[in-house]
Amino acid sequence: MRTDGSALPTGFWAPTEDETRLLLHRAGRTPVFVYGRAALRAAVDRVRAASLPGAHIYYSLKANPHPGVVTALTPLVDGFDVCSLAELETALNSGMPAARTLFTGPAKTRAEAAAALAAGAALTVESPGQARLMAEVADELGVAGRAVVRLNTPYPGRGPGSPPSPHQFGVAEADLGEVVDVLRRSALTLRGLHLFFGSQYADADVIRAARRAALERARDVEARYGLKLAFVSVGGGIALPWCAADPDVDWAGLTAPEDGPLPWGDHGDQTVVAEYGRSIAGPAGVLLTSVLDVKTVGDRRYVVVDAGINHLFTAGRLVAGRDRGEPLVRAVGTARPDRPVDRAYVTGPLCSQLDVLAEDVPLPPVAVGDTLMFLGVGAYGPTFSPSGFLSRDQAGEIVH
Repeated sequence: MRTDGSALPTGFWAPTEDETRLLLHRAGRTPVFVYGRAALRAAVDRVRAASLPGAHIYYSLKANPHPGVVTALTPLVDGFDVCSLAELETALNSGMPAARTLFTGPAKTRAEAAAALAAGAALTVESPGQARLMAEVADELGVAGRAVVRLNTPYPGRGPGSPPSPHQFGVAEADLGEVVDVLRRSALTLRGLHLFFGSQYADADVIRAARRAALERARDVEARYGLKLAFVSVGGGIALPWCAADPDVDWAGLTAPEDGPLPWGDHGDQTVVAEYGRSIAGPAGVLLTSVLDVKTVGDRRYVVVDAGINHLFTAGRLVAGRDRGEPLVRAVGTARPDRPVDRAYVTGPLCSQLDVLAEDVPLPPVAVGDTLMFLGVGAYGPTFSPSGFLSRDQAGEIVH
């Protein structure tokens, strides 16, 4: 259940009380992130059903690059999206073929370009300068690498009437001709386009319109430049409603049949790719943390735990709270009829006023040694958090 008593968002996994007890013994300590294999499988099935018909599903390692998670996902998804040399190695070590790995990012170094091309991964190109760099590296290595051009398109508003958002990613329309010319003169093959349209969208109409617009643009680029594209990535965009006030995703709207034929991808040699990160890993992870102290200051009850924003930065006041509501947190094994739920502030052990993980949330009475569980935190956990702050121990991570 959500902390406000409503149902959890679709697909959110929570281990049972008995599973939690055993997981704590397995981990040997808290705080610890736990990722559920069955929940990962269910998440992939859910986004596949909500994607364009026949689309290949790529997992973005930036959401959660834990080797156990990546290995669990290897047989479930069609490819990986990586953004660094470390992520590239994790993807390759998982057994995913390099041919189904896409190295993304707005500005790659010469070493990154060389590593990706040497491994056989495809590379995104996001500017004329980056196109020239990729071409030089491919010529130096003597490899016929694969390039995927990312096009800059403002992200759509999150609801009807909301204005689009400009951003720094991708090739400007005015530079596209130059990029195509550079790639044509090089050892690289222009294999496809990357038309990512943003993240954290819950409105099915917005997502579906953005996908169609991406495919229409791909068809237009093909026609204008005489290209034969094999690969078009339309991004993922599906939200992770992990805070109590986040709107739930319109899964029914996303799984409804498409209206009419798609404007691109109607041939057997054309692949549409949908990339997902948080909507796959997020629902499949929880954070278990132990209560260190309970105290009352004025009219506030503070529950101090051993997890802090150095472990779960997304729960901090700079990300959660305000109009998003609070993270989904509950006590494990303490709910009894004679223990009425009351309000509490969940704070961490750091010497920082920012170390607040949940404000004014309903919790039953808890004592030192009890366990709290944060739900829907399988994405953007340890690797997104300032783990070096105050030089404290990092959180554990296990796959269940």
